[in-house]
Amino acid sequence: MEKQVFEEQQATKKKDQGSKDLEKLLNVAAAQEKRQRRQVIYGVYDKARQPLWVRIDDFLVDHSHVPLEEKAYFFHLLAVMIDSGIPLIQSLKMLANRTKNERFRRVLDTCAYNVTQGKKFSETMARFPDVFGEMEVGVVKSGEAAGNLDKMLFRLSDQLDKAHELQTKLITASVYPIVVLIVLLLVAVGMLIWIIPSLVDLLREGGLEDKDFPFSTKFLIGLSAAFTNYWWAIVFVGIIGYMIFRIYTQSDNGRLKWDHFKLRIPVIGQLRRRVLVLRFISMLGILIEAGLPVVQSLKIIATSLNSELYRLKTWEIIGKVQKGEKISTGLAEAPFLFPETVTQMLGVGEQSASIGLISEKIASHYDREIDNALKRLTSLFEPIMIVFVGLTVAILALAILTPIFQLSSLV
Repeated sequence: MEKQVFEEQQATKKKDQGSKDLEKLLNVAAAQEKRQRRQVIYGVYDKARQPLWVRIDDFLVDHSHVPLEEKAYFFHLLAVMIDSGIPLIQSLKMLANRTKNERFRRVLDTCAYNVTQGKKFSETMARFPDVFGEMEVGVVKSGEAAGNLDKMLFRLSDQLDKAHELQTKLITASVYPIVVLIVLLLVAVGMLIWIIPSLVDLLREGGLEDKDFPFSTKFLIGLSAAFTNYWWAIVFVGIIGYMIFRIYTQSDNGRLKWDHFKLRIPVIGQLRRRVLVLRFISMLGILIEAGLPVVQSLKIIATSLNSELYRLKTWEIIGKVQKGEKISTGLAEAPFLFPETVTQMLGVGEQSASIGLISEKIASHYDREIDNALKRLTSLFEPIMIVFVGLTVAILALAILTPIFQLSSLV
């Protein structure tokens, strides 16, 4: 009995010692990782004194992208920490050490440092417009002023989560047709460069002359010769054409016409309008609930929308609201951009002083509509792509097999 008790005591000691050793190893690993990680505070960190390879790395990091999902998770954790009573500075430092995105870590380290120096969190966020949008800065600023920063951060996190979910749905729906088109294009170019010239040489050696080839084969031979002998000219023309297109779409008139064209594309244009209406209504709801004035909320929305038509319409609505008109009245003048159901529901929200609640209901409705539209679009793309690929393969097969049959008849 005593021996069994002694063995149990020894096992317990070994277990406790193992736990201590494991904790020690984890602490050492964390300390090493912290030493390896350079803490960069923008405005304090001197890049000029760093070696060349460090400056190159800093340039790449400073121009990297912070994912939307990363920001949504950050705002949610920050809201939880503040709601639990953890000071803002400590929360920012902890979350800076947690993130794996180096650019976001440097931004959060800088935010924590500036807050330590007495600045507001919203002020230091505004220093990084490529990371934090005007809507996010406005919501945080309103939460700081009203003393309910944790609640505003929860709302902001939910909004970013929905935006990320919508972004993921749109990307997922576009992957299939894009991949099919790219593969088809690569196969076609490969055939024109390598297969068609070899086939033509074989047919000519067999006794067929160029005049005996059918039109489809002659067309492929011409394309093959162009790709083989003048590929540099094709690349040059493509680059010049792309540059001209970019210059045109960056001009005021060109940007407006290009955006109008994208909104009028069958099926896809309607989906794009629904996405823009959802973003407009969602941002309006969260900014109004955050306590921002209507005009300021609309200005933030106008700078956040990635559509020239919707942006111009929002600025037009701002001018009318400043004259005393309602938002719904301005939206009703553009039924192509804002459906009648949206303007009517928003008008009800303005009359009952519940724009935030009505906007949330409209956004929820449009979110379901977009989800259903993406499902229909995906199911529509599959047969269209199958027919397109089939026709392309049939044309290529006809152009290749017809002269082969002619050659066999001569033999």
